[in-house]
Amino acid sequence: MYTLYDNLFAENGVTRVYNQSLDLVRANPQVKELFGPSVSGFGEPSHSQRQRHRAIAHRTFEDSKGRERLTMQYYIKDSHKHSPYMGVVKVDIAKSAFTGEWGYNYVVVDLYKMDSMNEQTGVLHDQLGNVDAAGRIEVLVTDEFAGEVRAFEHKRRNKKFAVGAKGSSDGSWFSVLNPTNWRN
Repeated sequence: MYTLYDNLFAENGVTRVYNQSLDLVRANPQVKELFGPSVSGFGEPSHSQRQRHRAIAHRTFEDSKGRERLTMQYYIKDSHKHSPYMGVVKVDIAKSAFTGEWGYNYVVVDLYKMDSMNEQTGVLHDQLGNVDAAGRIEVLVTDEFAGEVRAFEHKRRNKKFAVGAKGSSDGSWFSVLNPTNWRN
């Protein structure tokens, strides 16, 4: 019973965060323009219904500032299959140290052209490292998180020019979305 409550009704419940973030994505004008009015979200990109209905990939952890966080990734596509794109939605929420309430840091959608992947087998997950995103839609990025991104980029830029220092793997400012980069 506790697991049911925790997953469905808690502020940071995976199902609740998924449903709320999918509503935000569906309401975004850029998403509507690219995917049409019928956007469906799912766990894994595949033609197998069983795989699509797998649990949404997520991770909870404590960041370097001691805040509890939840990151999530799922996929979206046009239900009517008219759009040439598939989207990878990335979500991050954090618990406020002051109020104890959960709030979004960001909701972004990375866009991938379906013709650049093997649409017959639905293989996208294994190819994300090999396929460049066609674009990104920033559905929601908070000012606080944008400030963290700027601070991280400033630190990375200064480190990049130091002797022997290395920058992020892809050079984009959104590489900070990868939690492994936050602890450096």
